[in-house]
Amino acid sequence: MSSLSHQSCDPGRLGAEQAAPGGAGEPRPLPDVSRRALMLGGIGAAGATLAGCGAAASEQEPPVRIKAADTTLFQPNFNPYSGQALQGASGLIYEPMQVITAMDVENPEQWLASAFTWNEDGTVLTATLREDVRWTDGEVFDAEDVVFTFLMMRDFPAANTAALPLLDAVAVDEFTVEISFESTTFAQEPTIGELPIVPEHVFSAFEDPSAEQVEDPVGTGPYALERFSDQLYTFVRNDEHWMAEEFAPRTLAWPSYTSQTMATAMQAGDIDWAGDFIANIDQIFVQHDPEHRGHWYPGNGIFNLTFNLEKELWQDLELRRGISLAIDRQELSDIAMLGYVDVPHPTALPRPTFEEFISEDLRDQEFVFDPDEAERVLDAAGYARGADGVRVAPDGTPLSFALQIPSDYNDWVIATQVLDEQLRRVGIQFTPRGVSFESWTESRDMGTFDVTLSIVAAGLGPWFMYRSMLSSEHAPEDDGRVFANFQRWYDEETDELLSAFAETEEETERARAIDGLQRIVVDELPAVPIITAPNWFNYNTEVWTGFPSEENPYALGSPVNAADRMIILRRLSRTDG
Repeated sequence: MSSLSHQSCDPGRLGAEQAAPGGAGEPRPLPDVSRRALMLGGIGAAGATLAGCGAAASEQEPPVRIKAADTTLFQPNFNPYSGQALQGASGLIYEPMQVITAMDVENPEQWLASAFTWNEDGTVLTATLREDVRWTDGEVFDAEDVVFTFLMMRDFPAANTAALPLLDAVAVDEFTVEISFESTTFAQEPTIGELPIVPEHVFSAFEDPSAEQVEDPVGTGPYALERFSDQLYTFVRNDEHWMAEEFAPRTLAWPSYTSQTMATAMQAGDIDWAGDFIANIDQIFVQHDPEHRGHWYPGNGIFNLTFNLEKELWQDLELRRGISLAIDRQELSDIAMLGYVDVPHPTALPRPTFEEFISEDLRDQEFVFDPDEAERVLDAAGYARGADGVRVAPDGTPLSFALQIPSDYNDWVIATQVLDEQLRRVGIQFTPRGVSFESWTESRDMGTFDVTLSIVAAGLGPWFMYRSMLSSEHAPEDDGRVFANFQRWYDEETDELLSAFAETEEETERARAIDGLQRIVVDELPAVPIITAPNWFNYNTEVWTGFPSEENPYALGSPVNAADRMIILRRLSRTDG
């Protein structure tokens, strides 16, 4: 065994030197064991600490070791409404009123709320709350906490990340809340249900609750912060929680890893649960212990080839159709994603996550790769080849453009290189141009691009995905910026279908609206899906078992999904032996 002591490896003492928080901005010194691990050039201080814990496992139950974010040093912030919140804050410390996974969107589990009821026009939601819940500082959880949370989102727009049309929230009694909205909001129930509820008696003291750095969180959840250092933090089970007996793991450990050190740690078996893309995962990770190690990458969104539809050129459906026909999506997946994910469906609904929602007559439809037909379509639409082989639009514009992507997104870089090769065969050039992440998002959001890549996340159902991808609600702000619908598709029929879904609870009407949206995506190609965006999930069952899998897809596996990690932790148990 290394020089790491049993005391250092005790999950209850990891990072003990950081138990007392420092003042604002005051650095917290690394424990000696972490400094030694860094000097030794190991896989990261936290990883080295955890790696040495095998001998202590017989004395105390080992933690579930989770890698959910690339970082060298953690900053202590567990505010779930901050853009810098550490993983685990939402769900495990601050709980939602409902728990729902994209793998089963039709069956949410009531959590802090025992029941939801709507008024007839979907503008008032009444939440009946559980009466046996306490905050970890001993205060009783009640309606005032829920009222405060929703008024906070109304009054501090930065906290209202779901853009809910909040009007008011009032306590009817100690455990009943009425939340009112400016417009019909039936469809947003899953969003409302998943929002983390914060303590009024703590957050009301903050000048701007959405910006406050919360180092010592007070939650109602099944776990509480135990120890913190800038390279490792741990949660301990809240044994006073109303469902504590259903969470078998006593301790959760979140070590810091970069994408470079991550692969080494995975190979060594130092991580139980991770959400990362790793090239050659079977060789690097699985083959070292195939009995316990695995991965599962279900679709969780779509990579779209995104045209700026505010520019007249890209409004030509025949141009978009010709480009789509020239794309070999299987080759893109095999090369850029190493074949880990299936090609996208023409409806853009990711599979298997939303496969059940694909209309019956569209279910077997697939994208066609036919470069000869692409040539015919482009010729007929008037895009003739110039002397250099590059096609020219009828107005004289050469079909040669820079395709901006973040330069450090390796899979995107590879994908755009392959895409450019494919399209050059039919006379179109999309030359990859790597830029900083900040430059790419600025260009995408402000509409200063001709063509780029963007991702649409699956969300909690097809309506959420299509709303993000297609809704005119995401028209530019006064400064020209958008935060979704990056191709700027503004279409009356699309908006009517999105509204029809949102304004009813009748399942037949909702199905009809989703069917109509699917046909717009298939027939009109507002954006061109090229690759399925996966939910990256790698697991090691040597110590803990019960993770979801392709055979048992009860939740999405990535530890970055707040609701899904709650569901998964309830399913985990110690591995026999």
